[in-house]
Amino acid sequence: MSEKPARYASWTAGKLPLPELLEMKRRGEKIVMVTAYDAPSGRLADAAGVDLILVGDSSGMVVHGRESTVAVSLDEILFMTQWVTRGAKRPLVIADMPFGSYEASDELAVGNAVRLVKEGGADAVKLERGGTSVSRARAIVAAGIPVMGHVGLTPQTATVLGGFKAQGRTAERARRLIDEALALQEAGCFSIVLEAVPAAVGRAATRVLAVPTIGIGAGADTDGQVLVWHDMLGYYEGHAPRFVKRYAELGGAIADALGRFAEEVRSGAFPEQQHTYAMPQEELKAFEAATRA
Repeated sequence: MSEKPARYASWTAGKLPLPELLEMKRRGEKIVMVTAYDAPSGRLADAAGVDLILVGDSSGMVVHGRESTVAVSLDEILFMTQWVTRGAKRPLVIADMPFGSYEASDELAVGNAVRLVKEGGADAVKLERGGTSVSRARAIVAAGIPVMGHVGLTPQTATVLGGFKAQGRTAERARRLIDEALALQEAGCFSIVLEAVPAAVGRAATRVLAVPTIGIGAGADTDGQVLVWHDMLGYYEGHAPRFVKRYAELGGAIADALGRFAEEVRSGAFPEQQHTYAMPQEELKAFEAATRA
C-alpha cells in the first residue's frame, strides 16, 4: 500500500477515495480535474497530481474531429476509459455517459453504466442535465455506481440551448439551474459539474450544495476546476471557449518537430549512424558474399 500523501485524510491502495472529495470541500482545498483519452495522457495527469480524470465525450470534437459530442458512442468511451485506466492509477477516473446511452430509461442507463465500470474500469460515471437525468442518476447510484452530475451548458443538448452559450444569465434560469443541481445531489450524485455559468451562480451553487462543485467557466469560487486536455495544452485547432487558459502550445511544437523530421528525411540527414543497427563483421562479409552471388 502506498504511503498516504500529506494532503489527504484517507488513502486506500494508491487510489484517491471518493469520500476524500467531501473532505477537500470541507477543508477548502481545491479539486483538480482534467480530461484524458488514452494511456499516455492518463499517466501524465497522474504524474502531475490531478485528483480526477474525466474520459469526456469532448473527445468527439478534440480527438475525433466531429462538430459536436453527440455522435460519440458508448463503445468509444468504453475503449478510451480502458486506455486511460492503464495509465492513471491514483486519480478517480470518471467516464462520460454519451448522448443516447441513458436517456431512454433507468434500465438502459444502469446497464450502460455497469459496462463502463465493469468493462471500462471506470471508478464513476457522469451524465448531463437535470430533468429525467435525476431519475437516471438515482437508479445508477442505487446499482452501486458513483455518479457525477453536470448542469449549465450541457454540450449533448447544445442545440436545444441555442448553441454553445453561457447558461443561467437570468435570475429565473439561474434559480432553475441550482434547483437541477440540488435534485441531482438528492439523487445521490457525489459531485456536480457547473459549465459556462456566471461566477455568481457558480458561487451560489457551491454554497448551497453539500457535495463538491467542479467548475468549467463557472468562476473561481467552485470547489474545483476542470479543463479539456487539448484546449489547455494548445493541441486543438478549433475555437477555444472563453473560459480556457492555455498552459502550453503543444500544437505548434508538434508541427515544428514534424516539419524538421520531414526536412531531414528528404535531405538524407536522418537517420544517422547512431540510429542504425550493425552486423558482426564476419556475418556482414558472409551476407555481402551471398548477395553478390
